[in-house]
Amino acid sequence: MTSSRDRLEETVAFGSSDLEGRLFAQLVTLPPDGELEDALWALVSTFAEGLDDLSVGVCVPQFGGEQLIVRHAPRPSQPRVTDAARLFPETEHELVIPVPFDEISSLHIGCDSEPDSSLRRVTDQLALAVGSTIRRARHSERVRRETSEIAKLRETAVQSDKLAGLGRMAASIVHELNNPLTSIVAYADYLQKRWDNAGADPADRERLGRISEAANRVLSFTRDLVAYSRPSTSDPSALSIHDVVERAIVFCDHLVSDRAVTIERRFGELPPIRGLHGPLTQVFVNLITNACEATEGGGKLTIESLHDDERGVVVLRVMDEGHGIAASDLERLFEPYFTTRGDGGGNGLGLNIVKTIVDSHGGVVTAAHNQPRGAVFSIELPAHKR
Repeated sequence: MTSSRDRLEETVAFGSSDLEGRLFAQLVTLPPDGELEDALWALVSTFAEGLDDLSVGVCVPQFGGEQLIVRHAPRPSQPRVTDAARLFPETEHELVIPVPFDEISSLHIGCDSEPDSSLRRVTDQLALAVGSTIRRARHSERVRRETSEIAKLRETAVQSDKLAGLGRMAASIVHELNNPLTSIVAYADYLQKRWDNAGADPADRERLGRISEAANRVLSFTRDLVAYSRPSTSDPSALSIHDVVERAIVFCDHLVSDRAVTIERRFGELPPIRGLHGPLTQVFVNLITNACEATEGGGKLTIESLHDDERGVVVLRVMDEGHGIAASDLERLFEPYFTTRGDGGGNGLGLNIVKTIVDSHGGVVTAAHNQPRGAVFSIELPAHKR
């Protein structure tokens, strides 16, 4: 099967024998949204019509991320030409003309006799037509790229608005829960004191103590959740990263239990870091959540910490025994909206949020395969300098 570069494109037959008229007629028939290669083939073929001993070519660098070469010659070149410095090495002479409106592109005319002034005049007309076509194509490419970027930004804004609305809804629900929870705790404490004085059944008193304990736990959780979801207006301060990790584990307790995941802590002696509790908690909530969801039928989740004194960083590793990460996904893992879970399995923002927060703290987050199976996420954060 021959490609468009190996064949002479069909051109419109024009009544005018004047080259300028033929080129102009060819230009006005080119589709505005057509491929640049097809347009250049049409122009080159129109110019070369009737000139069997002339080779004509165009080189357009940096178009669509690669170099585009259109080459029309009466005899083939071996090997196939990929160097823009000489498109027609099989000819005695090659005229290289800069393309107007696009200085990095060039028009090439190959012939066996010395190019004369008349040939140079007509090639200038072709160069103008080629330059106009390339300029229009680059403009269309830029518009398409900008339109695509605008669409992505619009999608990002819509998703962010959805998440913000969900956060506001969760905050209002938590607020409504706080009032009855506070009442439950207060009445449970009151009844415990009354039963202590009245000598109530110890079993009943233990049940009441469990009610109070459970209500206090939920109340503490809801208060932490409100603080976690509220945008932080405070300045970074020295904090213990272990406290942040423990807080994140509490938030993920239900998921850890549902997935029958065992958490192993390998905590080393760490200096404090400088940061914000809320955003850093979100980092480990996302990582622990992903690790639990990747672990099927139970497994071990290891959280390891160490201090690299020489580099002045604190290192945290979250390691799971799940299905791991495909090698082809590692480079894109932290891109927004990239997910491997399929439809309904996630919005692809979690790891991008992790990277954004870690970057804002002057740190680095990376992902790799865990041996013998699973994944490991490593976070490095600068140690606080006192």
